[in-house]
Amino acid sequence: MRALPDRAVTVTVMTENSFWTSPPQARVRGSGHCTITVVLPPFPGHSQEWPANDPDRAREFAASFGTIDEVLEYHGERNISDGFSLRARDDLDWIQVGVWGNVIGISDPALADGGNAWPVLEQVRNLAARYPGAKIVGGATVDRGETHEEAAWVVPGFELVHSEGWPCEDDTSRWTLGGDPRAVLDACGVTARTAEDADVAYDPDNPASTYWGGLGELILGPHRPWRRRRVRTSVFRVRHTRAATDLMEENWIQD
Repeated sequence: MRALPDRAVTVTVMTENSFWTSPPQARVRGSGHCTITVVLPPFPGHSQEWPANDPDRAREFAASFGTIDEVLEYHGERNISDGFSLRARDDLDWIQVGVWGNVIGISDPALADGGNAWPVLEQVRNLAARYPGAKIVGGATVDRGETHEEAAWVVPGFELVHSEGWPCEDDTSRWTLGGDPRAVLDACGVTARTAEDADVAYDPDNPASTYWGGLGELILGPHRPWRRRRVRTSVFRVRHTRAATDLMEENWIQD
């Protein structure tokens, strides 16, 4: 991350003891969007004002998240719309976390995958065990010349839905799809017309032609934080776990 948010404040600095094998200036190859959102019951109403971020709860969530070994520094808050520029390896140590009332969100490059590890599925499963009855939507899209997409949804009363594959591939038999996405979408009021109106591709017979990340946002409905430009998040520099670091080197650094 090249520019820190306004009013940056360092609260804690710890010995890094990094698991990286590549140097901090190693070039990041590709771009992506990697988030998980948790909506805790009782689910907030549609008309409620969006709550302010709680930095203390955000730090607690960051420290307990499955890809994180240690929170090293807190650097204040920034708008979701500001985002991060992933140019060098040390940019991958930064995450955004928000806790807005009953809604929790994390943006973490460690959720990226190339089809081998399924980190979104792993973390969504972990969160479902931690927060019974919650609605959880995770998604990661990574473009390195070709795009890989992974999504996982947990909606109370339904089997977990998991989707993973390469949208550019014509062979849909290589696409992984588990659960009953139609049942989940129907239960959340997401129809083919809803998807069309939101310009979200949805083809029940062709998972590779479906925008799973967009459908996940429609499931969240008014509780999706990542399209709210002025929502504030807490910014942390972290040490990821060894397994998460190895996966990031594979997906973001190596050719």
